[in-house]
Amino acid sequence: MQLKHNPYQNFDIQLSEIFNDFTDALCLIDDKGIVHLSNKAYINLFGDNPFPPKNFISNFSEDHQKEIIGLIQHLFSKNNKEHRFENEFILKDRRKIWLEFTTAFLENHRNQNLLFLIIRDITEKKQIELKLLKSEERYRSVFNQANDAMFVCYLNYGRTLSNFVEVNEVACRTLDYTKDNLQNQNPYSVIFNNFEGEVVKIIDMIWLEGHAIFDTVQVTKTGNKIPAEISAHLIEFNNKPAVLFISRDVSQREEAERKIKDTGERLRNLALHLQNIREEERTLIVREIHDELGQMLTFLKIQIALVGKKLNDDQQILKDKIDSSLKLIDDSINSIQRISEKLRPNVLDELGIGPAIDWQAKDFSDRTGIECVCDLPKEEPFLDKEKSTAVFRIFQEALTNIARHANADKVFISLKEYKNNLILEIKDNGKGITVNQINDSRSLGILGMKERAMLFSGRVKIKSSMNSGTSVLVEIPFNN
Repeated sequence: MQLKHNPYQNFDIQLSEIFNDFTDALCLIDDKGIVHLSNKAYINLFGDNPFPPKNFISNFSEDHQKEIIGLIQHLFSKNNKEHRFENEFILKDRRKIWLEFTTAFLENHRNQNLLFLIIRDITEKKQIELKLLKSEERYRSVFNQANDAMFVCYLNYGRTLSNFVEVNEVACRTLDYTKDNLQNQNPYSVIFNNFEGEVVKIIDMIWLEGHAIFDTVQVTKTGNKIPAEISAHLIEFNNKPAVLFISRDVSQREEAERKIKDTGERLRNLALHLQNIREEERTLIVREIHDELGQMLTFLKIQIALVGKKLNDDQQILKDKIDSSLKLIDDSINSIQRISEKLRPNVLDELGIGPAIDWQAKDFSDRTGIECVCDLPKEEPFLDKEKSTAVFRIFQEALTNIARHANADKVFISLKEYKNNLILEIKDNGKGITVNQINDSRSLGILGMKERAMLFSGRVKIKSSMNSGTSVLVEIPFNN
């Protein structure tokens, strides 16, 4: 008996071969859910069973089977319409899986309308999306809970800034805007206060270095101005280059800095006042010692000398007593002169800072044996009394430190004028000093020198290295 040839048999074989070439699961089902054709990817997806169940619905857990039946009936009721949807399902083996369905309708050789399903496992994709969603939720939580105002705008072509695309709640409260209103604003008016010349430099810095920090004045909706410190960072937002501005209100900080500055100014003025009083007291004491005590001793010396001349030759013992008393008076007068010079050298008031430094250097050399080489200007610098005193006291302190700590045998001293400043340099060839010793808060001598210079807008710089000596550079402006 000869078998009758089925003209659709080759078509079914070809269709099956085409199905198996797809990496996505494919199947044809009727309105009852019976599978008429499927591919290898379909078998692998639903359990790697070489003989998959004929009923598509049986691939799913009992909890989801009614849902699948309803879905098939709904699709057949919308005949000839393509659909794409996705959902999470539980399979018969209790696996949770996200599936994406793409549907179409085909007719077989019996004119039977079959549902063509393209099924894709998108579980990994959905897990990534959920992680990103959670990450975005955390980001928004941090973004809105931050103590500082935050703004995000896109960095457009040509390095221009868009309107704000994201702002946090602190930014809205600080600038008195609603979120929608603030997102219609741009950073040029809100952050940069229309100072566009500065914006170009800042954007270039952000683009080249990835960040920038600058001070600005933000403008609120009502026109109030808030001093702020802005930290700007180049970021990626929605896959586009963007700039995150983090704004910190520095009103309180500026007020605190102003108070600290005012307090420091008052303390320096007080220190200057006390130093002036101290110098005046020293001058007064020197004058009193010189004029009163010195004159008294001189008068006493004259009287004793007159008494000595009236003694007879046979009163040698009394003459010796007179000579001893006269020598004691001379020693006392010399002591008064030395004390007077230490308290307030007359040369400083009478001749100025140059001769005073020269006199002090010679006295220091005589007392310590350390050679002093002076390079002083021919003409006396025009420096007022208070500044001359400050420079001289700094010089004395520097010499005292050399005598105590440097273990030097030579000191080079230079005094000159440079760019409206008086420059005094004291350099020794001693053992040097460490950076920690220079910056030590217990180094009261160094602190005293720096404070004296600072009172007149000057400064003291100390440079040193071990076994290479120490250099003290004093700069005092002629005009504060």
